Amino acid sequence: MFFTMLKKECGQYLKSPAYYIFLLCMVVDYISQMGTFEAPLKPQPNMEYTGTVRSSDEKSIMENALQEMLQDYENNSYTTYPIGFYKQVILDDEEQEQVKDCILRISGVTEQELDEIYKKMKAELEEISQNAQAKGVAVPMPDYDISVREDISFEEFKEELKKIDKLLGGGSSYSEKNLQFCYVPATYEQAKQEYDSILNEDRVTNAYARLFCDYMGILLAILPVFLAVTRALQDRKAKAEQVIYMQKVSSASIVLSRFLAAVFVTIIPVILLSCSTLLQAVYFAKGMGVKSDLLAFVKHIGFWLLPTALVCLSVGFFLTELTDSAVAILVQGVWWFTSLNAAGNLVGHVGWNLMPRFNAVGSNWIYQQIRGQLMRNRWLYTGVALLLVFLTVIVFQQKRKGVFTGVGTMLGNRKGKQEA
Repeated sequence: MFFTMLKKECGQYLKSPAYYIFLLCMVVDYISQMGTFEAPLKPQPNMEYTGTVRSSDEKSIMENALQEMLQDYENNSYTTYPIGFYKQVILDDEEQEQVKDCILRISGVTEQELDEIYKKMKAELEEISQNAQAKGVAVPMPDYDISVREDISFEEFKEELKKIDKLLGGGSSYSEKNLQFCYVPATYEQAKQEYDSILNEDRVTNAYARLFCDYMGILLAILPVFLAVTRALQDRKAKAEQVIYMQKVSSASIVLSRFLAAVFVTIIPVILLSCSTLLQAVYFAKGMGVKSDLLAFVKHIGFWLLPTALVCLSVGFFLTELTDSAVAILVQGVWWFTSLNAAGNLVGHVGWNLMPRFNAVGSNWIYQQIRGQLMRNRWLYTGVALLLVFLTVIVFQQKRKGVFTGVGTMLGNRKGKQEA
């Protein structure tokens, strides 16, 4: 009987326009945020550029930020993550002048000297590009021949960059939060160690699975609540509540069949989308001579993404059943926005955040450090989801008995009395 109800509930979702909007949002975001990737390049001892490592040295942070700003200014292309999603910002002439003034202030060079530096850089880059194409290797990006002023303090530097971050709309590399560390050129030994870690410890596929979970976790912390609210309000809209209350089926069976059906129709598309990234990772692994982990994405989806989806759905079902309204969308939206902006960094931020962040391929050593915390985080949210489902069953059972009308109904009755 229960499985018949579960099958019927899945059919209800497949008939709902909200579900296909959910799928469209997921596919569009996956394509725009992830797309295709390049395989990790094997470091070579004689290469000048062998990758990067994370550094918290203030001098390195300032130099790195200045080099990034010089490149962004020249291309008039600034990368930001205002609410966790990628956004490219292009400035007008007046705004570009503000960035230029900032560069002059933190470097101490004149406008004429800056123009000469750009001319010299273009000539060098053209020569490097020709040599790289002749050798069939990637074009390395050399540094601009410019440094921060010797007398500028780190606090003054951060204040200058805050202005640029505000100009860009927030969420840029120049925000104080993102200036906590930077990436500096790695030695060959460091780059080789990172490359070997991707091959031997992550078997390539696990490294890409973590990146996939980082992107999809953002979506699964908000989109499923719309499915839950839509389904929970569907009976009320069709005025079928009393018919359902009179059925000889337990409240637990009704609620659980709806909840599990929602989990099923939410996770299956995620697994299907992961196949695209999995195939790329398997192809990379084969070319690198590594036996890939074919279950890497399924395992990561199970312990990383599933708890997020469970919580989002359980909030939707519980609050909608409790209030007979769509307030769950507002509550989950606030929680989602707060969690998205609470991340101190995009690689290895966990804490008790709803959305653990790991926006990088590799960095296995960081993952090993946070793994225990990540597991505790995921178990906590799984427990929260189960508790909310249990409470939803209780509310549903009380409403069947007619002794609990729901917060939304009570508020509506109170408002009606006041008007009378």
